[in-house]
Amino acid sequence: MAVENRLIDTNVLVYAYDVSEKARRRAARSLLGEVWDQGGGVVTLQNLSEFFVVVTEKVEQPITVSEARTVISDILRSSRWLVIDRQARTMMKAIEFVEITGVPYWDALIAACLLEHGIHTIITENERDFRRIPGITVVNPFKERVKR
Repeated sequence: MAVENRLIDTNVLVYAYDVSEKARRRAARSLLGEVWDQGGGVVTLQNLSEFFVVVTEKVEQPITVSEARTVISDILRSSRWLVIDRQARTMMKAIEFVEITGVPYWDALIAACLLEHGIHTIITENERDFRRIPGITVVNPFKERVKR
């Protein structure tokens, strides 16, 4: 049985490498382990770019540029991951989402990109913004596993 493709948002990728967030790290690593075993993981080039900046510069204990490059390279080469990108029309759809829903532009751009590629599920902690976009199912992998 094929695994449903779902976009793994930047925050989930980051938590898998952020040692300061132990519970979220465990949940994210478990989810990414499922993708590496079964497939179904989708990311945009924007997600990978954001991941690189955050894990090498913004987390409490950054990883090295070399380590981040290896993670990104592994995803780019893997048949378990689908890496998608945007077109000019994607940008216009994102602007439409901003106009209609008030969602921040960068989130709207990810949403427009995933919908353009026929993907309707996003795994993210950012429920508030992505739930406002029609056609997207939001799954928060930390909701049940992590107490706020």
